[in-house]
Amino acid sequence: MSLAKFEVVNGVEIHRIRTTDFGRNWIPGRVIDYLSYFVGMSWKLLKLTNKDDVVVGKTDPPLTSVITSFIAKLKNAKHICWIQDLFPEVVVALNIKIIPKFFIKFLIWIRNLSLKRSSVNVVIGERMKQKLLASGITEDSIRILPNWSDGENVHPVSKHNNSLVSQWNLENKFVVGYSGNMGRVHEFDTLMQAADRLKSIEDIVFIFIGGGPQKDYIQSLKNKLNLSNVLFFPYQDYNQLSESLSLPDVHIISLRPQIEGLCVPSKFYGVMAAGRPVIFIGDQFGEIAQFLKRDGTGSSVAQGDVTNLVQQIKNCYQHTQLIQQLSCNARSAFELRYAKRLVFFKWESLLNSL
Repeated sequence: MSLAKFEVVNGVEIHRIRTTDFGRNWIPGRVIDYLSYFVGMSWKLLKLTNKDDVVVGKTDPPLTSVITSFIAKLKNAKHICWIQDLFPEVVVALNIKIIPKFFIKFLIWIRNLSLKRSSVNVVIGERMKQKLLASGITEDSIRILPNWSDGENVHPVSKHNNSLVSQWNLENKFVVGYSGNMGRVHEFDTLMQAADRLKSIEDIVFIFIGGGPQKDYIQSLKNKLNLSNVLFFPYQDYNQLSESLSLPDVHIISLRPQIEGLCVPSKFYGVMAAGRPVIFIGDQFGEIAQFLKRDGTGSSVAQGDVTNLVQQIKNCYQHTQLIQQLSCNARSAFELRYAKRLVFFKWESLLNSL
C-alpha cells in the first residue's frame, strides 16, 4: 500500500521518506534498507528540528539514536532514546558473524555515546536497565516505560463468539497458540518436540499465526515429525486481532536466554490485552517469566525442558477453571500495567518534564 509523502492525522504532521525495500529475510538487503532510511531520515530531521524541540530516536532500525542524538545536539534540541532492543549485542548473542569483532566494539562505543548525550533513555524492562548500567549509562538518565496494547481494539472474545473457530476448523479443540514474528531471537525446538509428544491427544492442536525468518524451519520440523496437530495461518488484519489473539486457550512466548535484557517480546502485551494466559519458554528469571509469576498470568519452562512444557500444557488442558482464572488475571494485569492510556500518561509526564 502506497502512503502519502506528507499528511496530517488528528493534528499530527507525518513526514514519510523513501527507502529501498529488500525486506527483512535477506540480511544484505536489510542493511541496504537501513542505510537508505538513515540518509532520508537524517535529511528530513535536519530540516524539521528546531531549538528546544524534543527528538525521540528509537532503536529500530539499529543505531538510529546515533544520528538523532547528533542532530538534536547540533540543533540545540533535547533527545530521548527509546530503546526496544540493544544492537549490536543481539547480533553477538545470536552468533551472527556478519560484523567484525573490532567493529562491534566501535558500534557499542558510538551507541553508548548517543545514550550519554540523551536527556533520557527509555527502556522497556528492568533487565535492559541493568544492561545499560553495566555499560556505564547513569541511572538518573534511565526510565522504565513498558510497551502497551490498545485495550479497546484488542479485547477478550469468547470461543462461541469467535468466527475464526469455525473458519479454521477448531471447534472442540484445545488450542496452543504462537502469534507474531517467528524471529531469530525465539526458540521453537522445545515447542515442536512438545507437539510431537502430545500428538496422540486429538483435542490438542498447535497453531502458528504470523511469519518470519524461522517459519520455514518450523514447517520443516512439522514435516519431519509428521505433525498433523500443527497448523499455520498468516498474519491477521488489525481489526481481527481480538479474535486471533483470543483463539488460543494458552499462548506460547519464547526468548533465547542469551537475549534476556536485550529485548522484550512485544507479542506479550497483545496477549495480555486479549486476556489469555501464557507459557513462557526461556530464562526462568527473565522479564516475561517474572511478569507471569508476579501477576498470576501463566507459567514458564526452561528452554529444552520438553517434559515440563508437556506437563504445563496438559495441566491447562485438563483444568478449565485454571484457564479461566489465568485469563481473568491476564486482562486485569493488562488494565493495571499495559493499557495504552496508562503508558501514554507516563510518556506525557516524561515529555512535559523536559
